[in-house]
Amino acid sequence: MYTRRPPVLILGAHRSGTSATAHALQLLGLQIGQHLDSHFEPYSLQRVHEDYLRRVGARWFEPRPFLEHIETHHGLRDCVNYLRAQSSGKLFGYRNNAEGFWMRARIRFGAAWGWKEPRTTLFAPAWLEIFPNAKLLHVVRDPRAAAESIRARELKFQAAGDAPSGKIDNIDFATDLVLTYIEAGERLARSPNYRRVHFEDLQANPPYVLRELAEFCDLSLDELEAAAATIRSGNARSTTTKIDNPI
Repeated sequence: MYTRRPPVLILGAHRSGTSATAHALQLLGLQIGQHLDSHFEPYSLQRVHEDYLRRVGARWFEPRPFLEHIETHHGLRDCVNYLRAQSSGKLFGYRNNAEGFWMRARIRFGAAWGWKEPRTTLFAPAWLEIFPNAKLLHVVRDPRAAAESIRARELKFQAAGDAPSGKIDNIDFATDLVLTYIEAGERLARSPNYRRVHFEDLQANPPYVLRELAEFCDLSLDELEAAAATIRSGNARSTTTKIDNPI
């Protein structure tokens, strides 16, 4: 898909506040797709990512085989070629209807755009081969809190009759999974286009942190008040911590 502006990739482990962050940025003008699930993720991109994970013996909840695969030259090239072959407006959540064509036209003419899908945290090295100037917004939440949320969701799904997703009903396994995603995201920290934001800081002071995020993503502040109002407060650490840039 031709774009005039590089995308914003919203990275982070599952249940780490990426959905809330993506929704707030959407209100500030970041176009994140049209055909999305309730967590603001493109259905097609979820399937494409998960299908490739299965090809190399991995799953979203068991990512290590994929991470080992993508660290090799052959593995990275294979993954990049796979993603290039899949890339289209539909992949990023745009339908083939009037609204979808209009939204894609906005991207071609320079609108801010991107996507949120937690597996992107794993696939980011491959996506950077396709979009080398992409902005990487890494949302990090307290690992134990994210793990407890993953486990609670898993137990709810199992109670409804779903098959188990690996061992994520075990809190230690879920915590290790969150840490694996955090480490995968932090491998990109040397990029000048990388920023880390702690979700607890966003909860503590939404207007301040969203203003910083808007500047990073080159978004308007016209709807800052409305965007800030969507962030629910939590057990926040700080109200003044700036977005991290480890460089």
